[in-house]
Amino acid sequence: MKWGGALYDAIVIGGGHNGLVAAARLASSGARVLLAEAGPRVGGAATTSEITPGYSVSSVAHLLEGFPRRIERKLKLHKHGLRYAARDVATVALDRDGHHILLPRTRKEFAAFRDRLPKDADSYREYVARRRALAEFVAPLLGERPPALNDPEALKRFLRRSVWRAALKGGRTMQSLLHMLPEAIGDRLDAEFEAPLLKAALAFDATLGGSEGPYAPGTSFRAVLREAMRMQGQGASLPVGGLGAVSDALAASVAAAGGDVRVDTRVVRILVEEGRAAGVELAGGVEVRAALVLSALAPRATMLELVGTRHIETGDIHELRHLVPRGAAAKVNLALDRLPQFTGLAPELHGSRLLIAPSLAGLDEAANAARGGELPFEPGMELLLPSVTDPLLAPEGQHVMSIIVHHVPHTMPGGWEPHREALVQRVVRMLGNYAPGIEDAMFAGEILTPPDIEEKYGLAGGDWHQGDLRLDRLFAFRPAPAYGRYETPLPGLWLCGAGSHPGGGVTGLPGWLAAGAVLAEGGDA
Repeated sequence: MKWGGALYDAIVIGGGHNGLVAAARLASSGARVLLAEAGPRVGGAATTSEITPGYSVSSVAHLLEGFPRRIERKLKLHKHGLRYAARDVATVALDRDGHHILLPRTRKEFAAFRDRLPKDADSYREYVARRRALAEFVAPLLGERPPALNDPEALKRFLRRSVWRAALKGGRTMQSLLHMLPEAIGDRLDAEFEAPLLKAALAFDATLGGSEGPYAPGTSFRAVLREAMRMQGQGASLPVGGLGAVSDALAASVAAAGGDVRVDTRVVRILVEEGRAAGVELAGGVEVRAALVLSALAPRATMLELVGTRHIETGDIHELRHLVPRGAAAKVNLALDRLPQFTGLAPELHGSRLLIAPSLAGLDEAANAARGGELPFEPGMELLLPSVTDPLLAPEGQHVMSIIVHHVPHTMPGGWEPHREALVQRVVRMLGNYAPGIEDAMFAGEILTPPDIEEKYGLAGGDWHQGDLRLDRLFAFRPAPAYGRYETPLPGLWLCGAGSHPGGGVTGLPGWLAAGAVLAEGGDA
């Protein structure tokens, strides 16, 4: 199609995985779609990059946990090259003395878990069963469009389904969920378990990606929410070629359905004519028109920067101005000349998800430091050695390590440059406590602070979740009540990014559900 006179049915702004999913679903339904990505490649935070020639790693996000099978199947991603190097990746809580804890997935693993933690084994089984029961209640809500808050009949249907779900799970499910909403995960774990390492591992999952510590109110519900999000997918998985392979397959799906994917194509303005979205203006002044515009960018940037305040109600402006994402995690990617040797870790577990989080107190101290604009002295970390299961990521006998560093502040006094080396040193020191001599195996690497993640990968604020996961910012309240069902108050403009329901992570659900809502309503706002 030619630029100047091209007429599309829909324009999707932002080529992260949610924008790609939205574009693919619309294109596969017969719409003429343009996807405009400002950067040189699609994928956003779900990309694969070289640390140094020959050594590749998932740039930011590094595990696929909640990507639904139905999206993968409907968009024929297998046909477009998506393969998996590992599925149902194990989680291991690392111990400095080599007495690690493998969180059990099978009866055999549970027997070993019981031998390691005899006093906590039964409590763990009960904890997991309760968390799953609550997550099974929440999970269906994450996979559907929220009801309209001003539609009594829709709300009645939603509540009726919720009550039936609670009844099917047992009469105490709803009561347990309501009791959990204000609860801190640390308080819950202290009451149920003895082993500090186990408690820290469970709290790590409830707080990762956010600024909260384990004793912050509401973090118990965060544990359920993460489990519910995992239920959307197929277990923690590693795609062959890293997370970029998911984005590449999605882009191929868009193209196969006749969609037009354009990189280095920055949208500077959403055109508004006669009170509705009418297309976009690109950098350089080219205008591209379409009856529908979907934005995978942050809601704040979409409305305040691309639409402009003159087209937005005053109350909405105030609400949107408070939606400022602030990331709370850094990414460190390393090239290694050999496989690191973790003290006491069985060879078959080197391909696992490895957690460094010794205690609840340590996580709490790290969160307090980060909130005060300081680096955590002993940061919690999530490690992967993806080259163990996907050997093409590094030369034979050599490896890459992908590290998410928890509780890293978005803003540092005097800017980030004076503090980068200190963060690297703390990460390396922590790694050395578990894999002695690992620093000698490192020969190349990169560190991505939250501002780096925003600048390089387009993730607003470097924030995985693209907004708080408080209850008042979930479901139909995400990102705000007037925008909670993907449509905006401006006819023809829809949101389809992680700032909308059900939130962040590489799930594709905001894009999938937004495109579904557009199709269900015939494109009308």
